[in-house]
Amino acid sequence: MDPEGPAPAAPAATPESFVSWLPTWYDAVLSLLTEERRQSLAVFGPELAPEMMSKVLSECFRPILGSFQTRLESVLRPSASKTTGAGSLENICALYEATLQFLTLAYEAVAGSWHDVADATTSASGVKLYQSITGVILQVASPFLVYQQHLGELEGQHSTVAQQLIAKDIRQAVSISNPNTVSMLQDATERLKGLAPFIFPLTEAAVVRLELLTGGYRIRESLSTIDSILSTHAGELAIAIRTLSAAMTSNQADLANSFDDMHVSCALEVLKVAGTFQRCLTQLENTTKDRATLLAQRMVALSAQEKELDEGSSSSFLLPDALSVVEIDSLLTRQALGGDEDAVGSETGEGGTAAASLRRIDLPYPDAREATTRLAQSCHAFVFDVCMAVPRQHLIAMSTMSSWTKEDIPSTSGFTDASYGTLPQSYITLVGEHMLALVQALEPFASDPESLALANEVMNGVRSVALTPWKELVSAIGASDSAVEAMMGGKGLLEFIPKQDEEDEEDDGWKDDDVEEDDTPSATFCNAWLDVFGLAVTGRLLERIVRIPRLTTKGCEHLSADLNYMVNVLAALGVSGHPHPLVHHVAQVVVESDDSGRLAGNNSSLAVALKLLEERIAVIRS
Repeated sequence: MDPEGPAPAAPAATPESFVSWLPTWYDAVLSLLTEERRQSLAVFGPELAPEMMSKVLSECFRPILGSFQTRLESVLRPSASKTTGAGSLENICALYEATLQFLTLAYEAVAGSWHDVADATTSASGVKLYQSITGVILQVASPFLVYQQHLGELEGQHSTVAQQLIAKDIRQAVSISNPNTVSMLQDATERLKGLAPFIFPLTEAAVVRLELLTGGYRIRESLSTIDSILSTHAGELAIAIRTLSAAMTSNQADLANSFDDMHVSCALEVLKVAGTFQRCLTQLENTTKDRATLLAQRMVALSAQEKELDEGSSSSFLLPDALSVVEIDSLLTRQALGGDEDAVGSETGEGGTAAASLRRIDLPYPDAREATTRLAQSCHAFVFDVCMAVPRQHLIAMSTMSSWTKEDIPSTSGFTDASYGTLPQSYITLVGEHMLALVQALEPFASDPESLALANEVMNGVRSVALTPWKELVSAIGASDSAVEAMMGGKGLLEFIPKQDEEDEEDDGWKDDDVEEDDTPSATFCNAWLDVFGLAVTGRLLERIVRIPRLTTKGCEHLSADLNYMVNVLAALGVSGHPHPLVHHVAQVVVESDDSGRLAGNNSSLAVALKLLEERIAVIRS
């Protein structure tokens, strides 16, 4: 019988035609097997019929395996009209799935003829037929072997075009002419939010292909490719946000002068970019771990089945009457990718080392996790840069103000300026008013549950954006870098700062009965940012103070009044830890005698930093 007799006409030499033609070829072969079963039963008898069907199935494919491999290569290779090669790997998977469907039906046809024999006689050998059929299965699917063994590399090539297109859209989203315009900022943030999850349909499809073509064997190779795709996308988003931040702060004065509440709302929207990516990544990680668990179970089941076959006698083995698509896929992927340690009877544990590796996957995409952290940090820095534009602008020239070297000049009426008291200067009142306005500006965003939920996905580590002014403060006074975080934290300073009167003592900000914070999610979010802004303003103000060249008595009075004003502003925020202990302490130090000697003998980095700060203030007072 001619094995190619029932086949439809050969297709034209195009990938698309082969994809649509192959299932019709498989249908023709199945029809041939049905006819062969009928004829074999009549000619050779029921005992030889299964063996003849297995041989016919093998002969249907043996002559065409070479051309089959060539056709698969043409499916994967980009055509002249489709230089991107888009969809080629999906076509390979579609052909592989069609092959699996065919093989399960072909197995049922051959196994069904054996069960006719088993019902009529006790001498039928299920072991021999099972080995023959599985050998044919491996033969038929052998053209797919190269794609199974190089899936990671193929995934990387397959995703390149899509990644480039998405990256181009991300870069275009932040290519705006006037970023300080609220409408431009809104447009950029909206486009970035929309582009953040774009990569996940691509990676979700890659996970499906991983399961199909590898069965979980050598999973780290395929996962590393998906990990690279994800981390690259997160990196593009982070670069875009840093680019937008640099563009907005390139003209600090314009941003500060045009600043309003809408800038805060738009800046906070950027948190949803990282939040969306984080949430999608978590879902993908959970899906991947779930699929890995199922694949491990498949490996264990295959190992148990083949162990039974290896240990059983020919008379006791019961040939399965059917093999599912999943079971055939498990057989093929283990043969293609499994090592000796995954073979039947291995001493590495149930299901072999591949199954054990699947069970140990806790973090499928480590590089993507790190990239997500960096993306979140970029978003934190963006919000910080926008919201701190006004304080930064008003504090930048503070060290060189003429009021620090001003002397009391008697008026013609005989009264001095001190007769009327010293009021806070305009630069500090503008900073204070901005800080108080931020309380209201944060609330609209925080009041939206969905926005808040996305932002809270990436709020860990937000305090780190306030470190820079404190690092510069520590550097300016010549203290050790190890004191930066403790100095910014403030609580440890209470041990070294002299206690004030009862009213001042109650203002330390850490007493539970002094600051009663609202613990609702929206309030927690707002307080987290107010804490960051308060720390940043405090650190920058102190850093500017130690860079003042000289303070007269009147200048000290001005500075003390400015700092006491900030004490009141920061206390009004109602956030634990504010006002920072150093604000009130420096306000006292600039008008009182030097008391840094009390810290003599204490060599902790925090005590030394405080002593250097006090000594610096003493120097500029002299």
